[in-house]
Amino acid sequence: MGWMDQLKENFSFSELTGLYQAYQKGNLDIKGLLNNDFLNKYTDFANLDAFMAKLGIKDEHQIMDFLKDRGNRQKADQVVNDHSQFDSVIAMLKKALNQ
Repeated sequence: MGWMDQLKENFSFSELTGLYQAYQKGNLDIKGLLNNDFLNKYTDFANLDAFMAKLGIKDEHQIMDFLKDRGNRQKADQVVNDHSQFDSVIAMLKKALNQ
């Protein structure tokens, strides 16, 4: 079972540590996860750029570093809660991983 399969199965995240490590190794494609189809279906964002702008992020490569900070993650949770069917960024990423 590969790393992504384990993440999909267990999804404990340990404060996003597993995702961040996968991202650093190049095994996590944020643009692929949060693609336009996913965002249009589950959020009111037209694309990843609109989501990132709401967070104050200019590049998808900044997302994981942004989410490492608890305060930023709370901000992201509020944005996700206000603009999607999810109550947290973790819930949104979990859904995206299972797509």
